[in-house]
Amino acid sequence: MSAAPGGDPPALSVIIPAYNEAARLPPHLGAVLDYLRAHYPAFELLVVDDGSRDGTAAAVTAALAGEPRARVLAYAPNRGKGYAIRTGVLASRGAQVVFLDADLSTPIDEIPRALEKLPQAEVVIGSRDLPGADIRVPQPFYRRAASELFKWVRFLMVGLWRLSDTQCGFKAYRGPVARQLFALAQIDRFMFDVEILYLAERAGLRIVEMPVRWQDSPGSKVRLWEGLVNMVRDLWRIRRLHRGRPMITT
Repeated sequence: MSAAPGGDPPALSVIIPAYNEAARLPPHLGAVLDYLRAHYPAFELLVVDDGSRDGTAAAVTAALAGEPRARVLAYAPNRGKGYAIRTGVLASRGAQVVFLDADLSTPIDEIPRALEKLPQAEVVIGSRDLPGADIRVPQPFYRRAASELFKWVRFLMVGLWRLSDTQCGFKAYRGPVARQLFALAQIDRFMFDVEILYLAERAGLRIVEMPVRWQDSPGSKVRLWEGLVNMVRDLWRIRRLHRGRPMITT
């Protein structure tokens, strides 16, 4: 794992978690860097290699070569997407923090709309379900059905009734708030989104949803039935672990 650079903190930290993405992610990183250089020159880009076994860290390091504002954080073994994003957030220094999926299913040019909302909220989450969402390639029917089932189970176990889409892989935070929330988190895999939003809601933070442009990408790392079993287990853990009101300073 690379050491954090010194100097003034960046205005924006962008975090991309990656697991076995040696083929898919590096070709997109040039465009990601070009966008950040043009629009947010005081940026840092953190790609977190979550124990990949296909050479992801080396391939991403090569793609980021020559850009001091970008680095790879790598560890082994694989721990899960939640652990990867937590690693990136806690290593970040930005006044604002955004994370994106490695497949860029929500493109990087949605960042400005999210950051525009942060003065009125501590957390901004992308939604595929709100009116105005632009779904270019929808999920297969069975995944949409599983998502609807998940929503009802989530409602019953942890609430978050007013949020239409907790699982979209595009979210923005005020940096200090993000680092406090993720320091409290303990869920390593896909229910980490719910844990963070549950903590934010219990702390009285303002959460805003925004419709996003999104397209389904093949190669999901989620196994449907295994995911449903783990979902119930982790939602129960969230309720058990976080009974009190967390103290978050904004």
